[in-house]
Amino acid sequence: MRTTLRLIAIAALLASPAAGLAMGHGHGKPPTVTCPTDGNVEAALATACPCAGTAGDTGPVGWKNHGQYVRCVVHYRNALRKAGCFTDDSVRRAVARCAARSTCGKSSDVVLCCHYQLGTCNDPNPADNVAAGTCSNGGAPCNASADCTQSSASLAHDVTACGADGGVVVVGGGSVCAPCPPPPPAS
Repeated sequence: MRTTLRLIAIAALLASPAAGLAMGHGHGKPPTVTCPTDGNVEAALATACPCAGTAGDTGPVGWKNHGQYVRCVVHYRNALRKAGCFTDDSVRRAVARCAARSTCGKSSDVVLCCHYQLGTCNDPNPADNVAAGTCSNGGAPCNASADCTQSSASLAHDVTACGADGGVVVVGGGSVCAPCPPPPPAS
């Protein structure tokens, strides 16, 4: 009976997430952390849980699935929280949301699809570099029409689905929380 109870206790210990961390197992689970010295939590997360996967003996090892990537980010975020790295609670909450809305660990066909709304600026003197105009697509202060480009990102099943939805694939992978780069030049 004692032997059975010991085996059950050992099995439970090995199955727990903390045991995986302490023993160096558990793909995607980072060890205890300290706050990034430069305060750049996003960069620390990208290093601890890279979208392409973790480093292996023979090179990068991709995530088995999207949930594995999100789990890595949440574990790392929790470790950062315990270390006192978050001064803004909204940033802490956004970390998991951004990981969940990413291409990381998904099929290689899934893409980050950027949608652009181009506007024009009515600044009477753009040469002075003072934002004295307003954008035609939202009334934001502007100096030139380039200041009036609004973008949003979404995930699309593939490049074709992105184009059918009026979007442009300019990044390929990543999170919808990252800003879209400037739109490609019109052809």
